[in-house]
Amino acid sequence: MFGQIFTKKVLKHSSMFVQIALVVFVVVVYYFGFEWRGKHMIRIQGQGVFVTGCDSGFGHEVVKRLDKIGFTVFAGCLHPDGEGAKALRDTCSEYLHIVKLDVTKADDIEKAREYVEKVHQETGCGLWGVVNNAGIDLYGDVEFLTLDLYRRVADVNLFGTISVTKTFLPLIRKSKGRVINVTSVKGRIYYPCISAYGVTKHGIETFSDCLRVEMARFGVKVSLVEPGNFSACTAIVKGENYQRLLKARDAMWEAASPEVKETYGKEYFFAQYERLSHLTSSYPNCDPVSDAIEDALANENPAARYLVAGGSGLYDDCILARFINVLPTCVMDYLSTNWMTKGLPKIKALDKTTTK
Repeated sequence: MFGQIFTKKVLKHSSMFVQIALVVFVVVVYYFGFEWRGKHMIRIQGQGVFVTGCDSGFGHEVVKRLDKIGFTVFAGCLHPDGEGAKALRDTCSEYLHIVKLDVTKADDIEKAREYVEKVHQETGCGLWGVVNNAGIDLYGDVEFLTLDLYRRVADVNLFGTISVTKTFLPLIRKSKGRVINVTSVKGRIYYPCISAYGVTKHGIETFSDCLRVEMARFGVKVSLVEPGNFSACTAIVKGENYQRLLKARDAMWEAASPEVKETYGKEYFFAQYERLSHLTSSYPNCDPVSDAIEDALANENPAARYLVAGGSGLYDDCILARFINVLPTCVMDYLSTNWMTKGLPKIKALDKTTTK
């Protein structure tokens, strides 16, 4: 009798420990994104890869990486005679091709495809991969953002990606190659003031998921690369892009109604853009993103998603992204709102000191 009771207690506690261990295991795997995909890489023999947005940032760095490991790289540059393109010519091999590309212009995309096919006929270099990386950013509350600005961001980020993909997809289908779409951690999560950017990244996520299941029957593999905070090593809020953001800020303020201006206050609205000029929590280089894109192109079994943590402190947006599906919405709302608005002046209408 005693032996039976003891055995039952041991089994009961063992079952509880197994369950706890299983929960911990699932949480760790989910948080760190472990995948048992292996590292069986394709043989790189000069296959062609077309990359958009190569003047700076992720595109610029991944072109150098792909050229170094043996791909024939077609680097789509908005300014083919600019400093970014010149730097690529100076550092890459003879197998690099700089291609003029504005992803909002169908003529540029079609000419790029014709050029890739011409090189293929001359060298036998087929097109193995397309990396859609080109993108622009924009900040502002929905009440400030104009429809024209929503369309401008979508033309580059969303419709640019769709247009390039559709144009090159027949070539990728023939080679049973890869499509890699660079979105953002903001394609999974949401914050105040990022709706113009966020809807495009969420849109690319859905576009990529649909494309992945459609193309699987042809042997084409589609991957998403979702970077966290890498703003310090990209030009998305620097130089020419920052000046574009400031022009958009001024246009939004001028277009806003007197009632909206009075509600929010100029100090709150302008502070969003002032904060961009001294971001300090970004990852210092683009290497983790380049690693992900390289794996998506060269691994025989690439991941469907590469969530690439950035940031330089204890917190990165990717933490929220890993748990957004299990966190209650009220918790996610609280965390996203407090993170994004931290340090900003109070909205004028909500500042009790001005409404008494």
